[in-house]
Parts: sequence; structure tokens; C-alpha cells
Amino acid sequence: MKFKTSKLVRFHQCDPAGIVFYPQYLVLCNETVEDWFAQAHGVDFFDLHAKLQRGVPMRHLEAEFLAPTVHGETLEFSLVVEKVGGTSIKIRIEAWHGEQLRFCAHQTLVWADVSGPRAVPIDAEWRERFTRYLETPNE
Repeated sequence: MKFKTSKLVRFHQCDPAGIVFYPQYLVLCNETVEDWFAQAHGVDFFDLHAKLQRGVPMRHLEAEFLAPTVHGETLEFSLVVEKVGGTSIKIRIEAWHGEQLRFCAHQTLVWADVSGPRAVPIDAEWRERFTRYLETPNE
């Protein structure tokens, strides 16, 4: 199963040429993860951090910038889980405009106790939630 969310490219995300400034893609990826928690798991980031005392800091990132995106275009972001580990999850986020892939990121997010902060084992409930988004060969 894939999580999908649409993002309108705004003026503040662009360089003077009207093209998305590449660090803004990382902000959009973080928004996509935040949307995934809120919309797919029913837990917004404030509650995740403040009430559940959990966070998902990034440990590793690989990004590919495949084609330019300009102001006013809408990107369809998708998120799939590639692997659920003991204390981390590997995800892939893609940004599409129509049939064209514009951006792809592979990230490792750590399941962390924010009071530490330190990595902690992913409990059975969250493991099941994350596993719902594991990529299947037919996707």
C-alpha cells in the first residue's frame, strides 16, 4: 500500500528562476512523513512527540533530483516502507508530476524516545502500522 498526498509548489519554495530550490524537497519529504502519521495512522506529530514521547529523526538520506519542478505545479508525493527493522524503518518517497518522476528519496527513520533522545525498539502496534505500507512486488 502507498500513502499519497498532493503538494502545491509555492513561491517561497522556489529560486529566482521559479524552480524548486533543492533543499525544499527535503522539507516536502518531512511534510509527507508528517501527513502519513496524521492521515494514515491518526497521530499528528505534536501528539507523537508530546503525548507518546516518540519521534522519527532521520538517520540516513539518499536523494535524486530527476527533473525540475516550477512554481504553481502540483506534485503527487507517495510514501512506501521498504523495510521495518528493530529500531528503524526505511522508506521511499517519490514526487510525481503527471507521469514524470521529479524526485526520489530513500530515508532511514529511527523510532526514538524523545525524552532521551535514543533509539528504542518498534513495538508490535507500530510495527503492524508500518508493515501495512511495506512495498509489494506489484506496486
